[in-house]
Amino acid sequence: MWSIVVKYDRGEFAFCLGTGEAKTRMNLIEYEQHVRSLARIRDGKPVFNASVEHAAIVIENLFSSATAHVDILSGACNARVFGRSAVVEEARLFLASSAESRLRIILEKDAPQDRAIHPFFQMCSEFPNVALRVATQDVKDQYGFHLIVTDNDNYRFEIDKTKTTAVAAFGDDAGAGNLVEIYEYLWNQCAPVEITH
Repeated sequence: MWSIVVKYDRGEFAFCLGTGEAKTRMNLIEYEQHVRSLARIRDGKPVFNASVEHAAIVIENLFSSATAHVDILSGACNARVFGRSAVVEEARLFLASSAESRLRIILEKDAPQDRAIHPFFQMCSEFPNVALRVATQDVKDQYGFHLIVTDNDNYRFEIDKTKTTAVAAFGDDAGAGNLVEIYEYLWNQCAPVEITH
């Protein structure tokens, strides 16, 4: 099982995780402005996120800044995050922007009845450039994290998939590159399923 998959050559990662209290004191408007600024600048500076509201803001910005591909590893794509209208709309715009745009999702639970009422998966079912796979128990035993990585340089990474705390970065080629390699390895071991409702 992997324990740490993203390595940084700067001490900022430890600082952000170690002093997350300072980041969580921002109100949501300030946090959203901060994340949008980081997405625009794309200098690889990490940002801490510790709530479903933070996760939704980061994932919305990951979709809005993606140009080629988005890869998600999640338990069930929590509707409190992925089901928010801003996230769904940015994902829709990403998928509609080009026939070459690609969204791949690995879920840990195969629940077609839940996906049928989930706003994110309802939207995904409208596009041919979305692929869904489900991790078997053997695959799940190999990792303890969740992630979303876009265009090989942006990501959100939950080091412990049982918690909402995560680190995200826009423009971090090295960190995202590590996650892309791991995602490809896991993707090839997962079983494809249809996205329908």
